[in-house]
Amino acid sequence: MSEEHLAARRAEILEGARRAFAKHGYEGATVARLEEETGLSRGAIFHYFDSKLDLFVALASSDNIGYQQLLLDEGLDAVLRAIASADRDWLGVLIETESKLLHDPEFQKRIETPPDRRERLLGGFRERQANGTFRSDIDASELARFATIVINGLALRVAGGDPTDIDTVVTLVNDALRPRE
Repeated sequence: MSEEHLAARRAEILEGARRAFAKHGYEGATVARLEEETGLSRGAIFHYFDSKLDLFVALASSDNIGYQQLLLDEGLDAVLRAIASADRDWLGVLIETESKLLHDPEFQKRIETPPDRRERLLGGFRERQANGTFRSDIDASELARFATIVINGLALRVAGGDPTDIDTVVTLVNDALRPRE
């Protein structure tokens, strides 16, 4: 099989797995449900991924990397707006990962943000401090932690179906990060 075919099949499996996890949660996304959502046999699915955990880690990592890149490229506003418009059910599954991170050492090891990616993200905050976009009276790592708290909190509210005026959230976050005069 060509590399293109393998990549397409892998993407097809990931999208089916995303639907299964969104509908049933991590625990409820059984192999039978993964087969149903992908339209493929367990042999075909697990030819590309060693386990259900591998599927989940691939999806969660991809989203995490995507949001981090969006933050670096377009800023916090863009990430907040992306979270606000994301699929509620999938956000619920991502929130599940937070609990899984507390209790599952294997998952912790597999989903952990590599130090170079973490440093790149921190560099983006430092750059915004240097160019006057973000306040500089607070350490960049604390600003990044604050942003993560807001992003995760917004994801929780969206997943819970809370109607949120994203423009107000963006305004409040920008006010909190804006340099003090």
